[in-house]
Order: sequence, then C-alpha cells, then structure tokens
Amino acid sequence: MPLLRLIFHRLLQEVFVLLIVSALTFVLLAAAGGDALATLGDDPRLSEEMINVLRGMFGLDQPLHVRFLRWLSEILRGRMGYSFFYQAPVGSIVWPRLLNTLALAVSSLFIAWSFALPFGALAARHAGALTDRLCGIVILIAASTPRIVLALGALAVTARYSLFSAGVALSALPAYQRAAGIIQPALVLSVPLIGLFLAHTRDALRSALREEFVRAARAKGLPESVVIRRHALRAALNPLITIFGLSLGGVMSSSVIVETVLGWPGLGQLCVVAVRARDVPLLMGVVLVTATAVLVGNLMADILLRLNDPRLRLDEANQPRQ
Repeated sequence: MPLLRLIFHRLLQEVFVLLIVSALTFVLLAAAGGDALATLGDDPRLSEEMINVLRGMFGLDQPLHVRFLRWLSEILRGRMGYSFFYQAPVGSIVWPRLLNTLALAVSSLFIAWSFALPFGALAARHAGALTDRLCGIVILIAASTPRIVLALGALAVTARYSLFSAGVALSALPAYQRAAGIIQPALVLSVPLIGLFLAHTRDALRSALREEFVRAARAKGLPESVVIRRHALRAALNPLITIFGLSLGGVMSSSVIVETVLGWPGLGQLCVVAVRARDVPLLMGVVLVTATAVLVGNLMADILLRLNDPRLRLDEANQPRQ
C-alpha cells in the first residue's frame, strides 16, 4: 500500500507539473512572436486579407488564454492538434519520433552502464592503483567534452569512412542498416553518461566497501567478487538509481543536438523543425511528450529505490497519515 500511495501522489504531482510546463511553454512561444502563417506573408500570391482569414479559421487571432484552453481541451480528448508544417495530426508525427528517441536513450544508457559498472567496481576495489587513475582520466575527458564536439567528430568519421550511410535518410535504408544507424548517435550520447556513471559507481562502491556488513562478509571467507556483487553493489545502488532517473531527462534534452547533427529522426530533430516553422501545435506536442517521458523516468527511479531499499518502505509505513 505505501508503494501504491507513492505512485498515486507522484502521478498527481506529474499532472500538475505537466500543466505548468505546458502553460509556460505556450506563454513563451507567444512572447517570441509570429505563428505558422507568418511565413506566408512573403508569398505574393496571398494577400494580407487572405492570411487574416486563414488565421481566423485556425483560431490564431484569438487571445492567448483562449488558444491555450482550446489546445488543453484537445489534449483532454486524446488529440494533440494539427501540424501546420506536416499537414497531419500531431500525434501521428510525434509518437514514431518518440519511439526513436526512447530507443536512442535506452541504447546510450545501456552502453554507459555496461562500461561504468565493471570499471567502476574495479576502480573501487583497487583504490589508488593504475586502474583507479585511468578511471579518473576517463571521467575527466568524458564529462568535459561537449556533445556537439562528439557529434561533429562522429559525423567526420562517418563521412571519411562511409559508415552508416552518411547523408542518406534512414527511411530509405534497409531495416538492418536503420538498426545499425542507432549505434553512432548512441555512442555519442553515452560518452558524457559514462563519465557521470563511472564517477558515481566508483564512489558509491568505495563507500559501501567500508561498511561493517561488507567486512563481515569478507571475514566469512567469501571471494571479493561475491562480496561486491551480492553485498556492496546493492548498498551502492540507491545513488545510482537516482542518477539513472535524472539522466533520462539529460539524454532527452541533449538529443536535440545529436539528432540534428547526425540525422537521427527523433524528437530532438522534430523540435528543431517545429521551431523553424513556428508550428506551435507540433512544438507543444514535442514538449508535452518529452516532459512526460522525463517525469515517468523519475517515477520509475522512485519505485526502484523503494524496491531496492527496504528501509525506505519501512519509513513510509511508519509515518503517520495526514
């Protein structure tokens, strides 16, 4: 029951946060000026009167609060509006891009964790040794290199050696080449995550290895690998789970640069298109879906924390109900 209450309270908070984020985004877009029909003024075949008629047809001449409430009512009906640029419902454009971005995020997180966990454990086990110093160098380089530099470097390597069919749309490639195309942006996104995860894994395990229960496990004659895997790692998981939940938001936001440079058809690339076209319904759909994915990632991290650490469940169960 405490876990169910946690999920219920988090869902209520997330609905409130999504409402605030949507309202702020709508206000900021209105303050920026212009709309999807502004570029039509350069077309000599369309008069200003015709553009005003179109603006009235789409409700773009209404006050800001009226437009926001109309958009919000569409969301409550399960619709996300209509894209001016693509001339299609926003949902049909956003959902496939969301799956591409989530696949990219999961791949980059998998690569980062696959590297950070074994090498972080090795560095924690041999503090001050060569492995520990090498991990420090990797952390410094990975954390200080901007993703734009990594993306441009990957693009240069791709163009130089004709890897992953650079410059060709992924939709025009066979399925196996589209699957291989995710490797390049996933590697670029994973490099800063490797520095972050490696630092936290090393420090968390190093702290856990000093605990009394770990010393007791060693006194029983258990191998060091078993001590780390069965005892120290679980004690070190709490900060790592928290970092996992927070890193999902960083991956989603930084995918704008990587997807645009490397041509991955995800939400980041779609966001750039929506901003250039001043397509407010499309951009609102991207913001809403991205914010929802980030909040769901944080909720998953909270649930995993409770499942991993019984002390958190006991504290919540012992708290007096309001």
